[in-house]
Amino acid sequence: MSDHQKSDLPDLPDLPEKIQSTGSPATKAEQVPLVRPVEDSTTMALADALSSSFKIIQGLMVGLFVIFLGSGFFTVEPNEVAVKLRFGRPVGTGEERVLQQGLHWSPPSPIGEVVKIPIGETRSVIATNCWYAVTPEMEISGQLPYATSSLRPGVDGYALTADGNIIHARADAKYLISDPVAFEFDFLDVEDLLRNALNNALLFASAQTTADDALYRDRAGFKDRVRLRFLGNVQKAKLGITLQSLDVQTFPPMFVKEAFEQVTQTEQSVSQMRNEAEGDASETLRRAQGRAQALINQGISRSNLITSRVIADAKVFEQLKPHYEANPSFFRSRLLIERMGRILTQAHDTWLLPMAGEGRTQELRLQLNREPTLTGGNQDAEDGNN
Repeated sequence: MSDHQKSDLPDLPDLPEKIQSTGSPATKAEQVPLVRPVEDSTTMALADALSSSFKIIQGLMVGLFVIFLGSGFFTVEPNEVAVKLRFGRPVGTGEERVLQQGLHWSPPSPIGEVVKIPIGETRSVIATNCWYAVTPEMEISGQLPYATSSLRPGVDGYALTADGNIIHARADAKYLISDPVAFEFDFLDVEDLLRNALNNALLFASAQTTADDALYRDRAGFKDRVRLRFLGNVQKAKLGITLQSLDVQTFPPMFVKEAFEQVTQTEQSVSQMRNEAEGDASETLRRAQGRAQALINQGISRSNLITSRVIADAKVFEQLKPHYEANPSFFRSRLLIERMGRILTQAHDTWLLPMAGEGRTQELRLQLNREPTLTGGNQDAEDGNN
């Protein structure tokens, strides 16, 4: 056997010493095929093992691929929206970029990404650049710092008013997300921008308002100025929010708080006294107007009554005028009789004078004093004497 042929033969395992020591070379060559069936079974077993391992790995890869694709499904809840990103950029244009409630699919990371934005959640931003320096514990409890002898410019925040005074102010804005894409992707930190816009609104409103108006007289007007300025800044920057409510608080400096309270109490007392005086004046005026109107109505009623009587008498005179013109002496006699009848019926004493003859004078003598009459007691005594 040549060296080339020897190289083609597989390495044979060491044979037992009995086989190696007996027989000729031909006998040894004839005994070699007895080992090859063992090698073929080993190779087949190895091939079967490799084939089974490959199938298992293939099945695992298919399963991992299915799991990879299945991980792209996601659900959008009722109070939120979602935006799909493809290599870091939103997918779609316009309203198609915003996914509403329901089940959706997106390529998993690192190809795709899903950003969920809670649009139904009310968020809050607080501006405290013009407020006292307080600790988080004092902020939670609502406690104010102790009064100091002067303002601490490097510690406490403050705002200048239109009349050159100093006040402290803070604002709490509650808002909803109206444009999720702009809110989430157009700006790095929208809450920081909102806080700066709210602080700017406080400083602007303070510069347009006097201290008395901002603290006591016109708090509503001060709040409206803050709200309008804040909304203008938000709309100009297109931050994608909708303002729900705005709470604005103003407070005087701590070292003059007592003086402000005294002034406020005095103004309240003056206002109360003024209101009471105005109420009394209004009540007196109403009574006087009522009496005046009653007198006017009474005078109008009397004038109407007199006018109606005069009109009635005028009508009577108009009716009697033709009769008087027809026979004046008869009419005068009739009127005299009528008047005499009224006089005689109402007179207590009546005297009748006879007519005097011609050429004779008539003299009438009246005794004006009456004879005394006895009272009831004297009359009884006189009757007893009799």
